[in-house]
Amino acid sequence: ADAVIAHCDYAAGLARRLFFRAENLWVIPHGHFIDVFPNEMSREESRGRLEIPEAAFVYLFFGNARTYKGIERLIEAFRKVAGGDALLVLMMRRSFNPAYTEEIERLAAQDGRVRIFTSSFFSNEEFQVYLNAADVVVLPFVDVLTSGSAITALSFGRPVILPGLGCLPELIDETMGLLYDPVGAGGLEEALVEIRKRDLEAAGRAAFARARALDWDGIASRVAEVY
Repeated sequence: ADAVIAHCDYAAGLARRLFFRAENLWVIPHGHFIDVFPNEMSREESRGRLEIPEAAFVYLFFGNARTYKGIERLIEAFRKVAGGDALLVLMMRRSFNPAYTEEIERLAAQDGRVRIFTSSFFSNEEFQVYLNAADVVVLPFVDVLTSGSAITALSFGRPVILPGLGCLPELIDETMGLLYDPVGAGGLEEALVEIRKRDLEAAGRAAFARARALDWDGIASRVAEVY
């Protein structure tokens, strides 16, 4: 390659270490999705569509059902520590790994507080239903570099719970959510509890501001320089 683009310093470091790529290596972040997904539905309307009580505290996972997403770990952690007023909503695309989706469905069926919605395809218009119904988005990756799902959550102004893996520590800070230790025992459980002590309205504002900073015009200019 004449040039290599990494989405964060951590990824660029991997390119240097694993592939000895030291020159013409550019770090340019992944842009936001604010203008991609419609976002006109209120919290009340979204919850009404999903039949979620207004008083419930909603953790949301959304994305493709794939093993590296760690969805089974999230269900286990939720069942251990979540309060009686909490719900875990899973919005999962099942096309990539139907067997894994079926495993998650079996786990979800063991607890009535876990609501699962699956499809072979979710339209852009549907994302607002789930994201605007949520109090916080939880993406418990086992392995990851860049996460388009995390950036989508920020683009909807949703606080996030993320593992301290890959590019994610460079994406968020404590003002917009929580990073947990993916290696130590109990990190995800502690984050699920701790997030409820935070000012989620302020965290949501910080999340949206972070997304806005990932502006495509500036990113496009930097990519154009590479070319």
